[in-house]
Formats: sequence, structure tokens, C-alpha cells
Amino acid sequence: MPKTIIYCNYGLIGDGLELKKNISVEIDKSGKIAKLFYDNIRDDITYSNQPNYIMIPGLINSHIHICDSFAKEQGFNKDLLEIVAPPEGLKHQLLGSTPKEIKTQGIREAASEMLANGITSFVDFRENGLTGINLLKEALDKFPINYRILGRFSNSEDAKSILKNADGLGFASYDQLPPKYKENLRLLKEQNLGKTIACHDAELSRDEFRFNKIIDDKLIQVIIHGTHYTIEDLKRIKENNIALVLCPRCNGYFGSGFPPINEINKLGIPISLGTDNVMANNIDLFEEMRYLYRISRVLAAGKDCNLLTSKELLKMVSVNAAKNMGLDKEFGSISEGKYADFSLLNLSDPNYYTYKIDRENIFNIIVQRTKSENIKKTYIKGEVEFERK
Repeated sequence: MPKTIIYCNYGLIGDGLELKKNISVEIDKSGKIAKLFYDNIRDDITYSNQPNYIMIPGLINSHIHICDSFAKEQGFNKDLLEIVAPPEGLKHQLLGSTPKEIKTQGIREAASEMLANGITSFVDFRENGLTGINLLKEALDKFPINYRILGRFSNSEDAKSILKNADGLGFASYDQLPPKYKENLRLLKEQNLGKTIACHDAELSRDEFRFNKIIDDKLIQVIIHGTHYTIEDLKRIKENNIALVLCPRCNGYFGSGFPPINEINKLGIPISLGTDNVMANNIDLFEEMRYLYRISRVLAAGKDCNLLTSKELLKMVSVNAAKNMGLDKEFGSISEGKYADFSLLNLSDPNYYTYKIDRENIFNIIVQRTKSENIKKTYIKGEVEFERK
């Protein structure tokens, strides 16, 4: 017998995010979707004064530093390196001097903010070795949100314990990985199957030597930022099946540049999005999608470019994100066999009103118009973990 059944007027179903109606989701005792029923939709969605809900996949934040949530806007109008460069950046000084209970509260508040914004999973770059990993685990013990930790080590002896206790490694820069560590890390990577190794690169500037080492060493699976990559760099990323995570609003906050989104789109690289440092950026992936779209329009002016679609943008924070972070067997879409992680939006809210919503422009309406107050409920494993009063 199913654990529960959830009904909804409409939904974006499967990895294709296909618009369907009369959704019925049967959820088993593990919180996964056992059966999924729906009808095809042929007519337009009619605006109604009564609640008219649509179910969308739980969003995945592919890159965040959640522990600096307690220090919001401490970096306003300051340079990137001044704030986040380890070990002397302001962020790292504050992490070292702030009491544990304040950092813990910041983590919990940030997780609550994510649920309220329809984010059901996040991937965190965790500073401070095992201490940082344990801080996050303790802060979110029994908290209803999915997360993956990419830890950081200071010496080769720590790498084994970090990989054992985290879901992978996340380096501030590939320069932090000395040649003497690489062979040990290669062996550890083979032993810890399914673990992710990621690093920031080309956020503020492009270093050709460093980028070549990333490609040639074949250790890195996920690159964060790539803001200053050339078209040739992007071709090599695609050839080597390296996932790329963009954080456009945080790049804008620090004035570090615009990601080459149109070149990425032209090459068909399946990117995902992250909100990055909580101290600098609020945790809203709808804002992230809209900002990236506007950047793409500005950068495309006068050029022969395929413009981003709203459906592509929504995949960046759901289907693509799950695939890029190795989570696609369990997360990323409303599909049988995956966890019942999704949100309900009310299409009868005033900001959604338009004379016509169909299978094409539903994505424009959702991506370009959704505010946090439109998210009425967020489910994780079939349980309501956020409900807007």
C-alpha cells in the first residue's frame, strides 16, 4: 500500500518537465514516488479565483557556502579576494572568531530560507576540514532538507578522513592541490566511488596554466564559476565531461564578471546554478534564473545566438543539477522511483494573471514571475516540510 497520495491540478512531470493535468502521486514508505498518474493537457490553463496549483520539481542549489549565513552583507562593496580568499579573507576570519551557536543558527535559518523558496537539496562547499563537516551535520541533524557536503583538507593525511565523512571534496582553487597530493587523491577517488571532486576556477580571472592542469590531471569532475573561460576552454570542458556550475548573481555582487552563457548554450553544455556565499547572496534560485536570462540577452545583443528558454533555465536548477551533481537517480524531477520532492505554486496568485497560459508559456510564467510567496508548500519525501501561512 502507498504511504500517501497527493493530488494536484497541474504538474511538470519527468525529466522533460512536461506539463500534465490531474496529477496523482502515490508515495511509498521510503518517501519515493511509487506510482504517478496524470492526463495529457490540450487546452489552455484558465485563470481562476480559486486555488489552482501546479507541482514543480524540488529545486537543487548546486553550489552554496551555507556556514557564512550569519555574516550577511559583511562583504558589501568589498572586493572578492578581500572577502573570501583563504585563509585571511574576512569570511574566514569571521568563521574562526564567531561562536559555534551563532554559526549553527545561521545554517538552520539558511536551510529554512531554502525550503521557503522551493529548494529541497543543496551542495555545500565546506571549509575547515572535519570540524566544518561536523558543524553542518550537527546543525542540520533531523532537519528536513537534502544536502551533500564537499569538504576541504589541509594536508594529504586529512584527505582520507574528509572523503570518508563527506560526499566529496571542494577546493577554493586547484592551486590548493600540490602535485605531491595528486597521486594519493587519485587512489582515494578510486576507492571512494561516487564521491565528487570539485573546485572553483576562473571566477575573477583566467589562468591558462591552472586550467590546463585541471584538464590534464583528470581529477576534477565539477568546476564552479568559469566566469572568464574562452570558447576553447568550454569545448575542452565538454569533451572531458566536466560539469559546470554558474553563480551569476554572486559574480555580479562582487563585480567579477558575467559567465559566457551564450557560448555555453551554443555548445550544449548542461550547466546548473548555485547561489554561492550566503553572506553575499540571498538563496533564491528563481532570482538566479532571471538574472542569468537577462545577462544572456545583454551579451547576445547584435550576435547570432540561440536565446535561452525558460524551460532550459528551469532544468538548470532541477534535472541538470541532479545529473551534474550525481543525484539524478533519486532527485531532479517528478518521476517514478525518485524521491517525492516538489513544491506547489498557486497559479491563481495575482502576479501570475494573464489571459492565456499554455504548454509553451507556462515555463515563462513560472520562471519569470515566481516570487517566494507563490510557493505554498514544499514537500520532501512526500512530507510537507514548509507551508506558507
